[in-house]
Amino acid sequence: MNYLSKSSLCLLAVVTSLIATAQETLSDKLQYKVTGRMLMDGGVYLRNDNHFGNGTEFNDLRIGMKATYQRWDMKVEIGYVGSKVSIKDAFATYTSGKHIIQVGQFYEPFTMDMLCSTFDLRFHQSPGSVLAMTNSRRLGVAYTYNATHYYACGGLFTDNDISNLKNTSQGYAIDGRFVYRPVNEAGKLLHLGIAAIYRTPDGALPDDDNRNTFVYKSAGVSTIDNRNLIYAEVDNARHQVKLGTELLIYYGKFFLQSEYIRTQVKRRNALADYTGQGGYAQCSWLLIGDTYAYDAALACPARPVGRALELCGRFNIVDMNDRTAEVLGGAQKDFSLGLNYYINKHIGVKVNYSYVIPGKHIREISDKNFSVLQARFQFIL
Repeated sequence: MNYLSKSSLCLLAVVTSLIATAQETLSDKLQYKVTGRMLMDGGVYLRNDNHFGNGTEFNDLRIGMKATYQRWDMKVEIGYVGSKVSIKDAFATYTSGKHIIQVGQFYEPFTMDMLCSTFDLRFHQSPGSVLAMTNSRRLGVAYTYNATHYYACGGLFTDNDISNLKNTSQGYAIDGRFVYRPVNEAGKLLHLGIAAIYRTPDGALPDDDNRNTFVYKSAGVSTIDNRNLIYAEVDNARHQVKLGTELLIYYGKFFLQSEYIRTQVKRRNALADYTGQGGYAQCSWLLIGDTYAYDAALACPARPVGRALELCGRFNIVDMNDRTAEVLGGAQKDFSLGLNYYINKHIGVKVNYSYVIPGKHIREISDKNFSVLQARFQFIL
């Protein structure tokens, strides 16, 4: 029995123990509701030497359902993005006090910005450093301990999702995330976090060219023109290790969020190991509104409370070039300003301006600076 199988059995034993010791009598009534969201974007590229295409798109369009039965919850959503229909979240959770077990397809517990709902993002896209070094949803199981001042989550995942299964052995990932919240009260928060992932690559079919390969990519600040500005393909990989640090501060109308991410790939055939890294810092001030919500169950920021007008700024940097490993995936810096108006908890309007400074070995475009102005209408159920 391999390590992953043994670990899975241990985690399932914890689930069984939690269920068996639950004492509270709960209602047998099944509750459910329809969920959905629509994020419609429009963008115009300025200083457009790269001939980016202006236009509109649905950045996120989905419909789904949430159901609750006793201590159990289930969520299933189907989305339409980039002319493709795919399964988004598809998981069940069991909650007993501070303990949560989650099984299905969902985001791994790594980087708080990727864990945020797209509705709650300060800008149209997560920072390029986050996009390049995190994954989409994965199939797996996770355990979370969620207390007022402490949060811990660990999980076991495959290196694949429902929409991209192959007839090969799947790689696996072991994830861990810990958050300390010494200040956690209404209108005030200090969140300090650290996270790590150990991952092995998927198996490959005989005719696959990307055997034992990890890919890091990002389209940058906009997907109106979705060319990848960052693209690093690391072959002959044994495994990768990712590390991330998190800082989140709320103080009344003020909001500060920052993360640093580093990835290292151990390689075969005496090839040099690969390292990529990046990070961002963003802050906000409420021109209208009093404070921000916080998703304690995921330990990540949420939108402002109630009707609000928010002024935002962000700096992002990512460098996926490693000359020693002979992998040149590109580098990029960008500055963004945003003005977000939350009409209510369901509807919002956002306007973002980003100035992008391509670095060495940027992909698919020239190294000339450019900027983009974007607007979004969003509706969530």
